[in-house]
Amino acid sequence: MNDSKSIPQDMIQKTLKYRYVIYVVVALAYFFVYFHRTSTAVMAPELVKAFGIAPTALGLFSSMYFWAYALGQLPAGILADVWGARKTMSLFVLIAGIGAIVFGMAGSFNMALVGRFLVGLGVGFVYVPAMRILADWFKKDEFATYSGILLAIGNLGSLAAAAPLVALMGAIGWRSSMSSVGVISIVVAVLAYLFIRNKPRDVGGASIEQIQGLPEAGAGGAAISTSEGLKQICSSWNFWTITIMFFVFYGTIMGFQGLWAGPYLQNVFGMDKAAAGKMLMLMPIGMIFGCPLSGIISDKILKSRKKVVVIGSIIYTLTWIPLTFMGNSISTGLFSAILFLFGFFGGFFVVLYANTKENCDTQIAGTAVGFLNVFVFVGAATFQQIMGSIIAKYPVLASGLISPAAFKSAFMFCFIAMIVAIAIYLTQKEKAV
Repeated sequence: MNDSKSIPQDMIQKTLKYRYVIYVVVALAYFFVYFHRTSTAVMAPELVKAFGIAPTALGLFSSMYFWAYALGQLPAGILADVWGARKTMSLFVLIAGIGAIVFGMAGSFNMALVGRFLVGLGVGFVYVPAMRILADWFKKDEFATYSGILLAIGNLGSLAAAAPLVALMGAIGWRSSMSSVGVISIVVAVLAYLFIRNKPRDVGGASIEQIQGLPEAGAGGAAISTSEGLKQICSSWNFWTITIMFFVFYGTIMGFQGLWAGPYLQNVFGMDKAAAGKMLMLMPIGMIFGCPLSGIISDKILKSRKKVVVIGSIIYTLTWIPLTFMGNSISTGLFSAILFLFGFFGGFFVVLYANTKENCDTQIAGTAVGFLNVFVFVGAATFQQIMGSIIAKYPVLASGLISPAAFKSAFMFCFIAMIVAIAIYLTQKEKAV
């Protein structure tokens, strides 16, 4: 047991101050993670025209980000734990920037897929190292709060990928827009390398455990190998309840917000691209409030990860009812409220990361989150493609529009999947915060 009173105050202050420098840089990188994740929803019509693709191909293109993202999650966790968050994040944000430039310059659909894959792979190495940083620089009762704030900042990226991206595309075109974002991403990669540090000791600071008077992670015991860590993770039923919930929860969010919401608004409600972009902003606005608030409720009020996730997921699931059963009979005002609530309570998924952290040893926190994220983003890719396949089974109307019945069937699939996921998650045996 450390005594925090014996730690020099200047060491404590170095940690408590410098961690916010790191947090700002990480948040800047994460802003572009979400920007790329949801940009396809407003770019979809432009991509269809540029490459002459059908709904199934559009679903493949958007999901390519998530397949690549999922592929990188376990390596990201291992690299964050072994190689360090600084090098991991810097290198792969650079790759994401290169991928965005390749996408913007793509002369064929296959080259666009390559660019999208590189973007997904690159940004796939941001969030897991970020969780490693939070574990090393922030206290246990701050983790859900700051991870929630990080998700809120990410959703500012989603906001930028709605109406602002539409405006930028109108000014310079989608290709130049993507290339510009790629250049900015490269700049962020340089900032990450210059300012991020893996541990407080790298700046002469005290560890968070020392500040709290706790044993340091791994102190007094043997280091946990990657294989042993994975065995611990896979043997935990609690981990699998989190995984199944996250697979479906995030999969349905990205199936709608990340791809099919834009085509839905334009085909069923007859909105133009600009109007749809403005409407889509309501979901990330909701998440900007929901993500940090859910973390605060979890850390400070209910002091329960499970209760917060259950409440959020149930209300989120209820927002699918009008989407599924009311179609274009929903008034614009009601639909706006639904999209905001969709984002607000959808943002409660962030607490699942804290739920994961409390169910594993701190030494393997990065590996656990990385392993979890494999399933999370496979879920996103899977739901986008399944929804695309469901929609493609319905004939295109004489007007050239996608049938409302096609969207209804896809949304019904999401609604039922959420009910099943919640039922499984309820079997989790909760640990005290």
